[in-house]
Amino acid sequence: MKGFHRQLTALLLAFSLCLSLLSGCAGSDSSASSADASTGSASAEASAAAEVTEGDTSADSDPADASDSADSSEGADAEETGVVPGTYDYTVQMDVTNVDFDALSALSNESLSYGFSNANRDELNRPDGIYYYDSYYSQYNGYTHIDTEEKIIYLTMDEGYENGCTPDILDTLKEKGVTAVFFITKQFYDEQPALVQRMIDEGHIVGNHTCAHPSGGMPQLGAEAEYEDIKTLNDLVYDTFGYQMKLFRFPEGVASEQAVALLNQMGYKSVFWSFAYKDYDTENQMDPDEALNACLEYLHPGAIYLLHAVSTTNSEILGDFIDGAREQGYEFGVFPVED
Repeated sequence: MKGFHRQLTALLLAFSLCLSLLSGCAGSDSSASSADASTGSASAEASAAAEVTEGDTSADSDPADASDSADSSEGADAEETGVVPGTYDYTVQMDVTNVDFDALSALSNESLSYGFSNANRDELNRPDGIYYYDSYYSQYNGYTHIDTEEKIIYLTMDEGYENGCTPDILDTLKEKGVTAVFFITKQFYDEQPALVQRMIDEGHIVGNHTCAHPSGGMPQLGAEAEYEDIKTLNDLVYDTFGYQMKLFRFPEGVASEQAVALLNQMGYKSVFWSFAYKDYDTENQMDPDEALNACLEYLHPGAIYLLHAVSTTNSEILGDFIDGAREQGYEFGVFPVED
C-alpha cells in the first residue's frame, strides 16, 4: 500500500505540473496577443495623428507663408554671401592671365569705331547697323544687344568720372527696382570708392571701363598694354571690394578683332549697345523732353541702352524713362553676366 500511495502521489504531482505548464503557455499567448493589439492600436493612433497633423497643416497654412519663408531664406543666403539673386557670384576671383598673345597677334588690330544710324531699323525697331558689328564681335563674346524678342531692355551707365549725378541715379534705380551695369574707370575707382561700394551693395553690376580711357580707343595701345591696363583695374577692384568684374566696355566704342578676342581670353564679355545719344558732353546737354522722347522712341526687344552718368539730363529723365518703357510693356532685365 505504501508503494501504491507513493506512485499515486507521483502521478498527481506530474499531472499538477502539466497543468501548470499548460496554464503558463496559455497566459504567454494571451500576453503576446495583448501586446500585439496594444502595438497595433498605438500604430493606428500614430497614423491617424499623422494624417490629422498633415491635414491641419494643409488646411491651416497659407501658401504666402511658405513663399515668405522661402524668400526669407533666400534673403538670408544673399546676406551671407553678399550676392544679389539674379546676378552672379562676384566674390569668386577669375583667372585673367590665360592669354595667348601669339594667337592674338594673328588677328586684325585695325580699329573699328562702333556707331550706326538710328534711321534704318528692322521689324523689331532695332537699328540694322548693329548686325554688322554683331557678326564681327559675337564670336568673341561681344554683345551689341541681347538676342530676344521679349520686351526686355538692359540699362548700362558709363562712369568715366563723377559729375554729381550718380547718387540721384542710384536713388531712382532703387526706387524703381531696376538693376543697371556701371562701367567704371580707374579715375572713378580712385575718387569714388563709396559710390562703387553702394553700387555693389544695391545689387548693380560693376564693369571694367579701363584705367587710361585713351582718346582714340584701346587698339592703338597694342595687346600687351591693353592687357596690363585691363588687368590693373580688374585686380584693384577685386582687392578693394572683393568684387570680380566680368563685363567690359571699350572707351569711345573703339575696338578691334584682336582687342575683343583679348577680353574674351581674359574671361570678359565686351558690351556695346543698341541705343545711345550724345549725352556725354556736359557743356551741351540735350533738352530733357527731347532726350526722353528719343529714349522711348527707339525701344526694342533685347536693347542695350548706353547712358552716361555724367549727364544731368539723364539724371533728370531716368525715372520718367523707366516709367514710360514700362507703360509700353517693357521691363528692365539684369544683364546676363554668365550664360
